[in-house]
Amino acid sequence: MTYKHGSLENEILNAVWNMEENSAAVKDISVSEVLEEINNNGNVRAYTTVKTVMDRLVDKNLLKRQKIGKKFCYKSVESREEMAKSAINKLARQYFNNDISSLMRALEKQCSVKV
Repeated sequence: MTYKHGSLENEILNAVWNMEENSAAVKDISVSEVLEEINNNGNVRAYTTVKTVMDRLVDKNLLKRQKIGKKFCYKSVESREEMAKSAINKLARQYFNNDISSLMRALEKQCSVKV
């Protein structure tokens, strides 16, 4: 699975994860709900733009799509934590010879420089 995606894709994934995490029951999320969540965060996006990007996330196997009535609804394929774990493992493989400890030391060093 590839995890390369752009900033709007990140906004959409975060909106879906936020709605899933804040919902007591597992629910399907519509494009309109995602659009409202994104626009409430100060970004103004068009419905068609969000729908197109959500469909691309389906193609990338990051969201699942299901038609319910006349509209499409979406769910994340992986939770935020699962995707973060996969991304961390990929980072460790690519740059640290699969050594998580080396990655952690690099992160600690980076954090101490920025403080």
